[in-house]
Amino acid sequence: MSQASGVIMEVAQEFNEKFGRLYSLIEAYKVHDAELAIVAIGSTCGTAKVVVDELRAKGVKAGLLKIRTFRPFPEDDIAVALLKCKAVAVLDRAEGFSATGGPLYREVKAGLLGREKVLVSNYIYGLGGRDIGLDDIRLVYKDLAKIAETGKMKPPIKYLGVRE
Repeated sequence: MSQASGVIMEVAQEFNEKFGRLYSLIEAYKVHDAELAIVAIGSTCGTAKVVVDELRAKGVKAGLLKIRTFRPFPEDDIAVALLKCKAVAVLDRAEGFSATGGPLYREVKAGLLGREKVLVSNYIYGLGGRDIGLDDIRLVYKDLAKIAETGKMKPPIKYLGVRE
């Protein structure tokens, strides 16, 4: 596992040489100066990019970090990418058995431990096969703005799209 990152990047370079697309362990979308960011995996990131672009057009420093490889977990890359953020939301499509958040959330939190102070909350979505839409993502960024302003997040784990 300790050598997997290097192998993944070698294959990514070969792919780039053949097809002209370079992939890495993460994809940072407008995160370089972001104050508010979402971390997610998969197709949800396409939906989030639309909202990031909307918010950027309004002057909000929003960003998105797409995780391409979960194992080995690219914690150093993630920490560097999120360094300037005031508040981060990690979107998980599953809840962990420990009731302490989803698996991606726990990994991101652990990776940021002892580094710059970033407020990280967790949003669990898609339970029961439910879709996540633009309004859901907008709500997450609205919550992030409030967290960044107040420095408080209660509760740290929230659910999107579930029936009460």
